[in-house]
Amino acid sequence: MPRVVGVLINPLSGKNRQGSATRLQAIGEHPDVLLQMVQTPQDVYDSLIDFARRKVNILVISGGDGTIQAVLTVLFHHHPFTIQPQLIVLEGGTTNMIAGDVGILGNQVRAMSRIIEWVQTSNTNVTCEQRSVLRLSVPGHEVKYGMFFGAACISQGVQYYQSNLHNNRLHGLPGICMTLVRFLWALIGHHKQIAAPTLLQVSLDKKALEKEKFILFFVSTLDRLFFGIRPFWGKENGQLRFTAVKAKAKYLLRVLPFLVRGRMARKATPANGYYSHNVDEIELYTSDSMALDGEIYTPDSNQQPTLLQYGGKVTFLQL
Repeated sequence: MPRVVGVLINPLSGKNRQGSATRLQAIGEHPDVLLQMVQTPQDVYDSLIDFARRKVNILVISGGDGTIQAVLTVLFHHHPFTIQPQLIVLEGGTTNMIAGDVGILGNQVRAMSRIIEWVQTSNTNVTCEQRSVLRLSVPGHEVKYGMFFGAACISQGVQYYQSNLHNNRLHGLPGICMTLVRFLWALIGHHKQIAAPTLLQVSLDKKALEKEKFILFFVSTLDRLFFGIRPFWGKENGQLRFTAVKAKAKYLLRVLPFLVRGRMARKATPANGYYSHNVDEIELYTSDSMALDGEIYTPDSNQQPTLLQYGGKVTFLQL
């Protein structure tokens, strides 16, 4: 089957705002490539409808995690393609968490040149990485598909970064590091005015946990998160990796280094306030905001559940 490549570039994403989008657009305007500039989820939807009509089977994305989330939502919720395209993710965003796990890191122009060479000659070695996709249903919002969900201090950190650092000179890696340090300091020091616990009623694969306040709560289908951390140690066969820490968790200073490395600390037990499991469905009740791939969603009601479910498989190419 001939390779038909479609490229989506979000010029407003982190690294692309610094000039990468213009240089990438120039090389992307190639006879073997279909190119679309996108800024909104509607732009992504319209572009993918067009790409499906034109039989695109390789989809290159230059944008942040939010842009990739918009792509996955169209692919899995609206189903424009008869056969899902394979994805190539470039490092065009701010955190680039998804690109760091399954994408191509480094200079985007050089990466795009390698992609075009591969399309023309097939000489480049290609690695396929398959990942599960997370389906998120929040009361009052359209269903979304993504790869990293966070609540409690995770979503608070995203909101702090977007409100205070994203649009000034501390955007990007410096701002992300500052946000992480700020919230880790608050968690360790129990500074609730900065890192406030979130009350959640949670069920994992229909098995209810006690209604508790959590300081950390995240779910992902990625192998590695930002800075390569792997904070999961569940042994089950579920497709969603889940880790959570209660507000009154014991031995936090001892456990955090293990949590970052994804190793099972002896003290990281449910009795001490730590959970890590692999599941296929998570149901939670909350009125607080939550984040999916850096985008914030607030439930309209805490009387209806927010659902996180296994949403399917997608193939990423690395070259």
